Amino acid sequence: MKSLFLIILSSFLFSNIMFGQGKIDSTAKLEETTFYDGPVNSLFAQGVLLKTRSKNYYEITGNQKQINKVPNPAVEVYKDKKNYKLVIQGVEKPFNAIKLRDVTESNIEGDFRGWDGTTSFKLTNGDTWVQDEVKTLFSPIVFRPVVYIYTGSYGSYKMKVAGVDETLQVKKK
Repeated sequence: MKSLFLIILSSFLFSNIMFGQGKIDSTAKLEETTFYDGPVNSLFAQGVLLKTRSKNYYEITGNQKQINKVPNPAVEVYKDKKNYKLVIQGVEKPFNAIKLRDVTESNIEGDFRGWDGTTSFKLTNGDTWVQDEVKTLFSPIVFRPVVYIYTGSYGSYKMKVAGVDETLQVKKK
């Protein structure tokens, strides 16, 4: 039964790729078929961190912006050398992305209010990270939001707070 479901899902995704979701280079290899747990009308754009159900993390690169039209869409990940393409159900064109390694997922200890230049973030896993770029963000108070720390595309550490569109460059204290 499970294999029948996978065959049907693969056929559905393949038809979406071939007929209307953009083209994938013929040298690219399908690396995985998975799902993204997210609501309808999520904006996918440069810098967005995407965590798939298979526990892989991707950062979208490039300048295109698109909104998905399907809740919890299926995602196909293609790889060509070091380049990744994400084909997301309900989104017109594939996204370029990088696959992130060594992502730390935790929560901010206490209230999150944003950052203002020298903000320090204590995480529930015991780590402390400090802001490493001049940037200000004011946020409504959120108690213990999920946070992701990862190495960005240029080698510096980035922090992504769930529910906040922007990322912040940080360093370990």
